[in-house]
Amino acid sequence: MMQFQTLEKSSTEEILEVFNSSFSDYIVPFRLTLPQLEGKITNDSVRMELSVGAFEAGKLVGFILHGYDKINGETVVYNAGTGIIPEKRGNGLTAQLYEYILPFLKAENTDIVRLEVLTENIPALKTYEKTGFKVVRNLDCYKTSLQIEGQDKDYDIRELKSFDWQNMRLFWDWEPSWQNSITAVENLKETNHAVGIFDEEQLLGYLIYNPAAKRVQQFAIKKEFRRKGLAGQLFSYIASNFGNEIALINIDGNSKETAAFLESMGFEKFISQYEMELKLDGLREVYTG
Repeated sequence: MMQFQTLEKSSTEEILEVFNSSFSDYIVPFRLTLPQLEGKITNDSVRMELSVGAFEAGKLVGFILHGYDKINGETVVYNAGTGIIPEKRGNGLTAQLYEYILPFLKAENTDIVRLEVLTENIPALKTYEKTGFKVVRNLDCYKTSLQIEGQDKDYDIRELKSFDWQNMRLFWDWEPSWQNSITAVENLKETNHAVGIFDEEQLLGYLIYNPAAKRVQQFAIKKEFRRKGLAGQLFSYIASNFGNEIALINIDGNSKETAAFLESMGFEKFISQYEMELKLDGLREVYTG
């Protein structure tokens, strides 16, 4: 008989075992080490008392990890990973996990539950839609083995020790996804590498790189200084110092300018995802009482 409970009492090692089993035959198979999972838990602001597991005979066979944050005045919970071991699929466990955990999320006054799902993962997409999630935007993921360019002597690239988000947000064309959000970046501030490109003391652009994942979490150039090679210099700096295998995930699919720049740098799109949201205010009667 299947039992459901939150994950405060489950060890990270136990979750890792189920995580790797669940994603071993995924559309894009991957495997995490224990430090990588611990980094993901930190990056995604995962709270185990809001995460949920499915247990059979006391053994974890499926889970949903949930992060928690306040974003633009709303309480948002983020699905940082859903995993069901292969032999337990097809039993509606994901829907049952949500049925169990949604009252806990409501008790935290959650406004929105957010997640990403691969556009090719039709079974998962249908499950989330039946639960009430709706697609809000398309997100694209890129990777490359970057060809390093020379450094432009007109500008100075320096390490950033702190972030002036009020200023840096003005460089954005679109809101970063959860894994690349301000909170996620701040969570990994001690291990990430952040660089800015300057004209004297004026910040013209920046890039924040996660060396453990070999992934750029954010980059942006001040609007009036674009198409001058500044972003290319930042990427070349990272490639020169940390290796030229670089990925970016969850680039807003509506940003033609970002896509064009990445393609010009030799990045290739390797997967696309839907960002989906469930607004919990419409589920008060269903999941309370």
